[in-house]
Amino acid sequence: MRSIQMWQASAVLNRSPAGHHMGFDYSLNPYRGCSHACRYCYAREFHTYLDLGVGEDFEKKLFVKENLASRLHAELRKLPAEAVIAIGTATDPYQPLEGRHKLTRSALELLLESGHAFTVTTKSPLIERDLDLLAVMGQRGQAGVHVSLMSLDRGLIHAMEPGTSMPERRLATVQKLREAGIPVGIFVAPIIPELGDDPADLEALFRAVHEAGADWIMSSTTRLSPAIREYFIQEVSALDASAGERLRKLYGPSQYVDAAYRRVLTRHLDRLYARYGISRHAPRLKPHRVEEQITFF
Repeated sequence: MRSIQMWQASAVLNRSPAGHHMGFDYSLNPYRGCSHACRYCYAREFHTYLDLGVGEDFEKKLFVKENLASRLHAELRKLPAEAVIAIGTATDPYQPLEGRHKLTRSALELLLESGHAFTVTTKSPLIERDLDLLAVMGQRGQAGVHVSLMSLDRGLIHAMEPGTSMPERRLATVQKLREAGIPVGIFVAPIIPELGDDPADLEALFRAVHEAGADWIMSSTTRLSPAIREYFIQEVSALDASAGERLRKLYGPSQYVDAAYRRVLTRHLDRLYARYGISRHAPRLKPHRVEEQITFF
């Protein structure tokens, strides 16, 4: 049974010392835990800080930062105008909880006023609800959206991301965002060795993303942090025992896949980026300078 706990956060913006390499300075996650239940999600580790498990606890014991709007309002006032915020770096800001609590929409309303640049990462078509806000900020060059899509294989999506929408629905969201003038790209991530790395499947994915009108594709393989390593390998093994064993060998004791494997995958991805003429990077965002109201006495 799913439980939802209201949470009073002491702060909602998290400084990311290495964030500039990813194109952001601060992260914002309205929810803790995620009912999308992606098997590979590194944010599962964060539940261990609450003495909760990385498996069902992460998917069913969810936390809502109910004071997000008031805290964010106060923190944005102290934030440098050029700071870039990434919404949804840990858990999906448009998971089903958002339909009721609307914390992500509250954050967008505050960013509309403050003018800070930001990105949103999601797998959910619920983001379409907020096209009215995102369109204004996207056309300013203040906002961009990453839609995460690891494969076109519906069976693989169901197994690895059981609480998410199917690939064609996410591609439809990309089209709607583009039609609204919002910069949008795809995270092809994680590319799971043995399950999501077939060259023909990756080409079909790049082709579909290109046809949907995405502005960029960013791609990466799975990172197996120590907290989720065994959990994830067990989930892969339940789907395909040989793939689970191969995964264990490719990673060895490391969090990252074998270097020789990465080189082969990178060469193939290079060909796909060139073939479809799509960027590897999101465009640089810029703050919107909100003009101050001048009152004459």
